[in-house]
Order: sequence, then structure tokens, then C-alpha cells
Amino acid sequence: MKKSFIYLALIFSISSCIDPVPPEFDYQSDLVVIDAMASTIPGTTFVNIKKTIFEYGRYSTSFISGCNVKIINSDTKEEVSFVEKESNYLVSKDFKLTPGSRWEMEVILPSGKHYRSESEFVPNEVAVDRISEKFTKELIFDESLGKYIAGHEISIDFQEPEDEQNFYYFQYRGFEKEIYCKLCDNGVYRSGNCVSQIENPLAKEYYTYLCDQSCWKINYNEEISLFEDEFTNGKKISNLLVGRVPFYSNQDILVEILQLNITKKAYKYFKSIKDIVDNNSGFNAPLPSALIGNFYNVNDSEDPILGRFTAAAGKSKSIFIKRGGINVRIVGEYKPPQPELLGDPLPNPITYEAPCLESSYQTGIKPLTWD
Repeated sequence: MKKSFIYLALIFSISSCIDPVPPEFDYQSDLVVIDAMASTIPGTTFVNIKKTIFEYGRYSTSFISGCNVKIINSDTKEEVSFVEKESNYLVSKDFKLTPGSRWEMEVILPSGKHYRSESEFVPNEVAVDRISEKFTKELIFDESLGKYIAGHEISIDFQEPEDEQNFYYFQYRGFEKEIYCKLCDNGVYRSGNCVSQIENPLAKEYYTYLCDQSCWKINYNEEISLFEDEFTNGKKISNLLVGRVPFYSNQDILVEILQLNITKKAYKYFKSIKDIVDNNSGFNAPLPSALIGNFYNVNDSEDPILGRFTAAAGKSKSIFIKRGGINVRIVGEYKPPQPELLGDPLPNPITYEAPCLESSYQTGIKPLTWD
């Protein structure tokens, strides 16, 4: 996943700078990474808190549970608390920011470490006029496969405001109907968990469970897509490529583009990450810039903290893509439905369904523009 590499890039940037000689990377464990976003679009505010792990020669991150997380209006001092859900910290889906307001983030870890972000200004919203898609057989080059994979390019049109400097960060959410809500490898679904059947010689390799209601899985972009209006201020922007949706499934998909207007500081931060990822040609590639977020430890100025809280003014636009007739081989592992059957040598009760759990990656709420 590219997001994992982004965390690596963040870690490397602590002790590295631009240099003609390849830098030596200082692998560090137990560094806190806070990835936080709030916007004027309901349902898009989240906080992800992780720590870095280096073991068995590999880098990874682990979710930090049990944190106390708040977003605070810098002017009115209004506080909104987050709840922990599915390895994320979320607020009510109705919560949204207002253009012109200022907000900051507060995070207290279970250890008692107290982090705060700088105050972030919410810019003005810029509407998306039109959205379009184009299918291509060479969307993204997959290094693990050594070939290009197919998919859809998503482009938009919008009117750039005059006499106003704007910086855009684009995200997408892809909604597809879930085929099943649970898959248990070498196990069966009982009481909310997969129970191992690895010692049961009569059990199948895996079992699948239908959703107990209509359910959609949610996918997100793995690339960073940015745009600034330095040379286009006040002009009509047409056919701007803002997202690439890989062809991992032949199911119909609803793609919702989020056009987020962010501050210049936030833009420079994400641009640095994008440069690191895009220009990477191996772990010894020189880093384009040092990366500085906006979190700090309230009680210890020497404590390194990675990540950023970003406040954004957003507008969205959706497009429904029918993919059933596309004759291209799907990239990705697909396991056909394999339900439990009455009479199977499995622990009772025989189970056929699993719940559609409301989270950042799954929802039982039908997207409003689903065809």
C-alpha cells in the first residue's frame, strides 16, 4: 500500500535533507503519527493515530487505541469529541466545518502524552461543475506484478475563483455493493468473530457470509492528487485529472470526488509527501524536502510527532460507472462465495449472514446518487 510508504517517507524526513549523496535512513520505532482531516462535507472528518514499528527487518505502523480526541473551535472554544471505531476516530456523520472558521486538534494518548495541533483556517468552498470518466487499459503500473493494470481516469471541470489564491487536494470514495460481509479463512463466523477450524479436517478452506442488509464497501484513492491556481486564477478548469480507480472488480461503482480547498501550508505538506512518493526510485532516493507537520507535544517540545491536522472546505461530485461489460482481466484475488451448508461438520449454529458494520470502509446507507 502506498499509504505505508507515505509513513516511511514521514519517518525518513525527520533526519534527512536534500543532499547529492544518498541519505542514510534512521529507522525508529514508537514514533507517533497523527493523520487528521476535517472538512465542510459531512461524514469526511476523521483522525487516525498510529505508532511506527520496526521488527523482523520491516517497517509498519500499529493503531493506537484508547486515545482521547477532540476538535476545538479556536474562536468559540466549542469542543467536539471523537469516538473510536474500526481503527479510526470518528465524529457524528452530521458534523461539518464552516468556511472562515478556525479549528485545532487535541489528542491525549493512553500514556498521558498530550498533543495539540496549530490552529487551521477553513478556506472558501469551490464547486465542481462536471465530472467524467475514461477507461484505459494502462492506468497504473503495478511494480509487484511488473505490468500495467486497467482502470478509470476521473476528471472534473470547475470555475476557479478570481482574486483568491486556492490550493486543492482531491480525494475519492468508491462505493461498491458488498458480495458478502465476512470471509473466514480456515474458520467459521460465530458470535462476531472468525473461529478457527484449522484442525477440522472436514472443514473447507474458507467460508463466506452474506450481508444481513444492503451493504456497500468503500474504497479510497492511494495517490495524492493536488492542484494550485498560480497560473489559472479566475479561469475555467476543464478535464483536470483528479483520480485513478483501478479495475479490481467488475462490479458497478459510484465514485465520489471530494474537491478540498486547503491552506497553503497544508498544500506544501502534501506536496512534499507526493514528491517523495512520486520521485522514489528506491530507499536511497534523495528526499525533496524536510517534512514538518503541525502537531506538537504540549509538555515536551523535544518529542518528535509526525502527521498533520488539516481543515478543508469541500465540495463533492459523483459519477456512476457500469463495469459489467468491460472485457479486461481483473487484477486482485477473488474468492467465490462459499457458504456454510446444512449438515456441514461445523459447530452450531449453522450461520449464513454477517452484519454490515458501519465504518469508514463499509456502510449500509445507500449512496444518494447510486443508479
